[in-house]
Order: sequence, then structure tokens, then C-alpha cells
Amino acid sequence: MSNEMKSMKSLRERAKEFDVRLPFMEGREKGETKELLGTVNTITEYGFLPNEQGVAYACFIVAERPGKFYFGGTVITDRLEQLEAEGYHEAVNAEGLPVLMTEKKSKNNRTFTNVVFFPED
Repeated sequence: MSNEMKSMKSLRERAKEFDVRLPFMEGREKGETKELLGTVNTITEYGFLPNEQGVAYACFIVAERPGKFYFGGTVITDRLEQLEAEGYHEAVNAEGLPVLMTEKKSKNNRTFTNVVFFPED
């Protein structure tokens, strides 16, 4: 066996690297964001995963649906990345982050998910 083959990972090890998961996803099933539309939900944990192009997107859980996790679109991903960069991750875990998601139409008539944090304020 060549040195190159000896230093390579096994097929199993390499293939499992494609299944990137965050610890809070374990034991939960994937929910559809549409389930969350129009009601206030509390984000209690979030993280980021890379897509095929290497761009991060948000994954999160909400207190109101303990058995599920959700993938976020561009708007919630951008806002959670900003909160993360400003050091608010621990506050989200400790306090929860109330969020109201609704569908909106852009000027180009595209549907997107609008995100409002602390909607009762």
C-alpha cells in the first residue's frame, strides 16, 4: 500500500464528513419554516452550517416545538450572523429570542420571509 493510501481516511470516515450536524439537531426532526409563520416563537439555540458553495446558513430550534430544528433563509441567517458577531449567542441561549416570521413580497414580486425580533415591543 502506498504512503498516500495509508494517509487517506477510510471511505466511511470521509463520507461521514458530508453529514455535518450541530449538536442540538440530534434527536430532532427537520421542521418546515412555514410551520412558524404568523406566530411568535422563541429561538433558544442556533448555529451555522455551510451549503454546497461554502456559504453559511442558519439552523435553529424554538422552545415551542421541542422535537424539531429549522433551517433559516437569507434574512434570518444574516440577522443571526450579526447577533453572533456582536456576542449575543449566550444571551439567546439564556433568555431566548422571540421572533415573528411572516411572508412578504419584494418589489420584484419575490416571496421572502420577513423576520421581526421581539415583535410584542
